[in-house]
Amino acid sequence: MPSRAELLAANAAIREVLDAGAEARLRAIPGVQHVSVGLKVTDNKVTDELCVHVYVAAKRPGADLDPAARIPQQIDGVRTDVNAIRAAQFTIDTTRYRPLEGGCLIGNEIVDLDQGGPNTQKEVGTYGCTATRTSDGSPVLLSNWHVLMKNGARIGEPIVQPPSLRIPVLSASSLPRRLADIDDAIAFIVDAKITSKVDAGIARLDVSSCCRCCGLDFRDEIVGLSVSGHPPSNGIIGQRAAVPGSTVYKVGAASGRTVGRVVTNSAGPLEGTLDGVAYTLSGQIDIASQDTTRRFSTYGDSGAVIIDEDGYIVGLLFGASGAPPSARSYANHIDDVCTELGITINLAEGHGTAGARIEPSPARWPQTFSSSGQELYARTRARLQSDPAGAWLFALAEEHREEIVTLVTTQRRVSVVWHRVGGPAIFAEALDRLRVGDDETLPTPPTGGTLADGLKRLGDALAAHGSEKLKAVITTHGPALVAAARGSTTLSEFLARLRPHAMAHAAATPPSPATVATTEDELS
Repeated sequence: MPSRAELLAANAAIREVLDAGAEARLRAIPGVQHVSVGLKVTDNKVTDELCVHVYVAAKRPGADLDPAARIPQQIDGVRTDVNAIRAAQFTIDTTRYRPLEGGCLIGNEIVDLDQGGPNTQKEVGTYGCTATRTSDGSPVLLSNWHVLMKNGARIGEPIVQPPSLRIPVLSASSLPRRLADIDDAIAFIVDAKITSKVDAGIARLDVSSCCRCCGLDFRDEIVGLSVSGHPPSNGIIGQRAAVPGSTVYKVGAASGRTVGRVVTNSAGPLEGTLDGVAYTLSGQIDIASQDTTRRFSTYGDSGAVIIDEDGYIVGLLFGASGAPPSARSYANHIDDVCTELGITINLAEGHGTAGARIEPSPARWPQTFSSSGQELYARTRARLQSDPAGAWLFALAEEHREEIVTLVTTQRRVSVVWHRVGGPAIFAEALDRLRVGDDETLPTPPTGGTLADGLKRLGDALAAHGSEKLKAVITTHGPALVAAARGSTTLSEFLARLRPHAMAHAAATPPSPATVATTEDELS
């Protein structure tokens, strides 16, 4: 197998021939729509020979063509390969991962009619890998536009892992129907685009989930990617362009890990239809399976990322066409994806994992802030502790936080209540407000209830499954906390209503110097 440097040199040599006039002459032939460099395909088998790919609407015998429309078998000493433009099928998925990793199943849980027909359908797809949004530094999952946005999804709506594969019977008049279960929501859509270059989208990973306070975790790796050192690890170690002739890998939620070869990195127009709308993408990565008896990707792997033999990410899978042995898969160039979405891919810096999962004990409140975020958190904490009610509440929370976090992360009945009252979203909103300097406005539950009702339900669950000590604390102080939260929209209102109860009980829960010191150490 030629090295990457050798492949680059061979590709560049053919590109020089094309740039010197060969491409212009080929494009002047009637019916030619696109020209690129790629691997020669003979009898549906991808060979090792690099050649000039010429794309036409349909292939016809030479005898049926006007001489002026015939494509030469070679041009300026380089062989040609005539390819018919293919209709690309946007792949869809069908499979649960904790911690979250690339290659797992995701969906938006919206049910609608399939292509405007009589049957209902849902979209599911693959969590390709983790990235970072450059505008705010937030962690996001990368997938396709058509995976995240299908059936009329909107920015801000949840992405679920795993989505249910069951499609309920619904009347057409009730569609589209949103079925997202807050228990399994892991991310919220922040951007998605379909253009002539990309079919890509991102969803911000639930802030509280990603910092382990509700039992979810993510790794900057792709599950099962590396086998016998190919590629070197499950982590992505860099980013670069795909090279025709190179070996590539993908892990999709439907077909798992597969190995392929880049046929060309500039495939001609690929036409596909979603919800009755036609889309055309050009200049894409064309991949053939190394095993000619199976597809590189199947109807279900959309959103998987393409990794080359050295562990570099080169593309984002979005579609496929044909059946073995001539089946092909198509991917966006990863540079285009990152530019369009404003992201950087999370790299593992050559290691096989981003690190062992952080266990819930010893417990920690989320500390995944930037330095400015840490300062905002410290400022808010200082404000809280400057108020008698706030200082009392902070000390009480510090005394019991390890048990509370452990219950939320390991006790399913408590975790379910935490999700159903909108705990992760409430926490995320609070963190977002801190980031913009707002430490006054109280967050609101996304589920339609009130903050007071959520506190009551969560307190009941903690009391039912916690220690006798925690149960006694909730019995004593829970009603006052709920009453203070009811009707309060700001932190000042909440503290004012809590102050009488806090002053009466402050002597029972003095701040612990050891506990406070530990908290400060964690922030440093």
